[in-house]
Amino acid sequence: MRKKRRNRKLMRPLILAVIPTLNDDPTNTIKSIINQTVKVSKILVAVGSKELYRKLISTKKDDFVEFYYVKPNFQDPVSKRVAAALNVVLSKVRLEEYDYLLRVDADIILPRRFLEENLKVNADCVAEGGYAMLIKVSSFIKYFNGRFAVVEAEDSYIGFKLLSRGRIVKSYVLPPKLTRKSGAYHSWKYYFERGIARYKFGYGPIHIIGSPYRDIRNVFAILGYFFAFLKRMERHDFARWVFKTQFKRLLEGKTRLW
Repeated sequence: MRKKRRNRKLMRPLILAVIPTLNDDPTNTIKSIINQTVKVSKILVAVGSKELYRKLISTKKDDFVEFYYVKPNFQDPVSKRVAAALNVVLSKVRLEEYDYLLRVDADIILPRRFLEENLKVNADCVAEGGYAMLIKVSSFIKYFNGRFAVVEAEDSYIGFKLLSRGRIVKSYVLPPKLTRKSGAYHSWKYYFERGIARYKFGYGPIHIIGSPYRDIRNVFAILGYFFAFLKRMERHDFARWVFKTQFKRLLEGKTRLW
């Protein structure tokens, strides 16, 4: 067993890529993953549109790219729908056979050296948002049972939980490229749900009061936050850690936890 583990470390990492999409054609995203200097072993795409799914299946060329239609539940917030869809495609593989999980949105283009450069960090998670996350499978299995949490802002949930457990979360060494302006298509409901998420994460009121100065739509995030506060919604198990750490970083003049 020790010999197998040692040999595996000398080999290139085995990377599983997962892409969630509703209506965005992921073709260019897939091409950017295939063209990486560090090769990906398999790509799984969760498609929420039957029309797009049929189109992708009809033009399928690579055997290691698999498309799955996952019927979305539009009663759920976007982040919950995404997490649920990703969990469906993850159930199609043996996750423990891989070293890293690459989660990429369908409106993202990865620079050719994205994996090569961000693997050098050797972090449990490299991310700045859910649109592109590189996660160690061992940590993903240990702390999340190998599944994305079906919660509001599931991307931030991963980062906060790992940090609260003393794991390493880092920003990109080489960032991905968004093909459209981040957040441009989000509705007021998205921001409202982000506000609920921030309450559950452990943010205090002072952490979100100034957010409308950056984007007026964050008014809805404030409303969501105080809606959750008045409802006394249950907070995540790392909420106290987030509150203390965020408060400390605000005193230091910093706004991010990683």
